[in-house]
Amino acid sequence: MRCATVILVACLLLATGVQAGAALWTHSMPSGITDLSLSRDGSYVLAGGERVCLLAGNGTPLWKQWVGAHAACSADAGRIVIANGQLLTLVDRDGALVWRQELASACTRLGVSADGKCIVVADRFGKVYFYDGDGKLRATADTRGKPGDGAAALSEIRSVAVSEKGEYAAVASSRGVFYYTGTGRKVWSHADVLEGATSVAVSASGNEVAAGSDANVRLFDRAGKVLWTYRCHRPVTSLAISGDGSRVAFGTQDGTLTCLDREGEAVWTFSAGDWIRDLAFSSDGSLLLAGSMGKQAYLFDGAGGVIGTCALSGPVNHVALTPDGKVGVAATSREVVGVPMMAAAPAATPTVTSTATPTATSTPTSTTTPTATSTPTNATAQLPAGSIDLPLLAAGILACAVLSGAGYFYRQRRRTAPVPTAKEEPAVVVKTEDEPLPPDDEVPTAATTEIGPLPAVEVDPSAPWRASIIEGRLREAARILSREMFALIRERTGARVLRTADALAACPAFREDLARFFVDADRLAYGPDDPAEEEIEALEAAYLRLAGEIR
Repeated sequence: MRCATVILVACLLLATGVQAGAALWTHSMPSGITDLSLSRDGSYVLAGGERVCLLAGNGTPLWKQWVGAHAACSADAGRIVIANGQLLTLVDRDGALVWRQELASACTRLGVSADGKCIVVADRFGKVYFYDGDGKLRATADTRGKPGDGAAALSEIRSVAVSEKGEYAAVASSRGVFYYTGTGRKVWSHADVLEGATSVAVSASGNEVAAGSDANVRLFDRAGKVLWTYRCHRPVTSLAISGDGSRVAFGTQDGTLTCLDREGEAVWTFSAGDWIRDLAFSSDGSLLLAGSMGKQAYLFDGAGGVIGTCALSGPVNHVALTPDGKVGVAATSREVVGVPMMAAAPAATPTVTSTATPTATSTPTSTTTPTATSTPTNATAQLPAGSIDLPLLAAGILACAVLSGAGYFYRQRRRTAPVPTAKEEPAVVVKTEDEPLPPDDEVPTAATTEIGPLPAVEVDPSAPWRASIIEGRLREAARILSREMFALIRERTGARVLRTADALAACPAFREDLARFFVDADRLAYGPDDPAEEEIEALEAAYLRLAGEIR
């Protein structure tokens, strides 16, 4: 149960000496934050959104004047690139305009090199544009397939990454992974190997390229050779690679965070209980900053030990960390905070027992183990100095046991609660913009008056996504619709359907419509922008139409 689990983790972290510190500073934004960048020395923080804002390293706003759905800065924050619709703008550190260019179509992804002289822009049609520091268009690349391939030729670009010096750029799209030089020359592509890539990351030198999908994480070398493949049980939600290429970390839908070494072996895993939305490494991989949907930013050492946590007001969508690991920031949709950084004690290089085919693991946290991490046998997490406070640990475990029991009985009561009659007034829950609706197992506040029966949501078992729509879990609804489509195709055709390509092959007469359905479902489930209810209803309508036509 989520409430009890969160409290348990907090109590255990506190008891073991892990710092659950408050933010060093907080800056609220009037509009949604879409991007977050940090200068190399941590002196400047850039937040993109309807209002682009440059902050000093202590959170003091320096200016807030440009509009940009996407924003990124050079290592010294002297060159700030802003993309808004079909406008690409470069401003200096003072916010003064340097140049502006009009794009052929709206920007959906943006990447900038450390010196700000290589700018990579991706649009919604699968094209990639390479600009130099003076705003001159160097080249245009197309990630789409052959026109005769129909829907299979469509390419939705989901992630862009640029090497430190701008010598290379990697692109992840619904068709696979593409690698270019900084001037736009294609080096290689793996559209046939990694279909449906969701994220990509490049080491500082560009010699290593990590890519995640709905089934695995792969590491390529600069020539495009697949160095290793790590198979995942759930789709990848976030991905990062250290500057030296020694570590690759990724989060999956089941809330598991996994760190791999250069050979693709698991170094450690951590069960956050919620999606990990963003990750940032120090250059040598000794520190990792993670942001979760559970309103927490986590700081890990190289062995997977939780050095500290920082609570935010909403889901943590973006994090950034300086190469030396001394400064970290995190952002929700409405605020940017400075994350307290604590120095970790040096840990011995961990060794893992190699297996033939490594797979992501998620080990449930025991209420008798004073740690929030779920680690393999090799993990040797180093916590900050300080002995464990046994009385506090015992009190935390006891409190969590009481809350767990209360949550269980409350949930049982809700399951058996009758549907209210027409005269009954069901309670109304007020939801703020950044706060999700309370989960079903939220522990109620004790009261002396008797509480009437709670309304139960009746959902047609043939439409399991409706409950998620009604309760506002729109990303979950998109995932359920996608899963139901896979199940429907397997049932109707008898084919073995494990991925999108299998579904399209099983229904050639509906290939184009199905491809569009799965592209939309992936965007709504895993895209950077929260889906609107109207978009989910449109996806539902597409599912119902196809369900009536596929035989």
